[in-house]
Amino acid sequence: MTIEFWPRSSLRRKQRLKPAATRPAARKRRPKLPIRIGKAQQVLSSAIILGDHQLASWLDLAVKTDRVVGTPEALKELRERLDSVMQPLPEETPPPIWLA
Repeated sequence: MTIEFWPRSSLRRKQRLKPAATRPAARKRRPKLPIRIGKAQQVLSSAIILGDHQLASWLDLAVKTDRVVGTPEALKELRERLDSVMQPLPEETPPPIWLA
């Protein structure tokens, strides 16, 4: 006769996942304010790459309320970059090339 030792994790009951409707929404990942200029540039780059409009507008609000810390030259560059990103799209966009 042999004695088997089971890990305690296998002896416990596993909890069922709640349905998606009852689960709380995922927490938005925003850094604590104030943030440094380097972190702000990283956040803006990731917002551009991912196409995340909410993150870009959050960063724009943080810059406008002076919640970003850095040298005046770097802040000026960041504001110019934000202004170019946050410009509204033109009213009439040209049709895609494959439809022409």
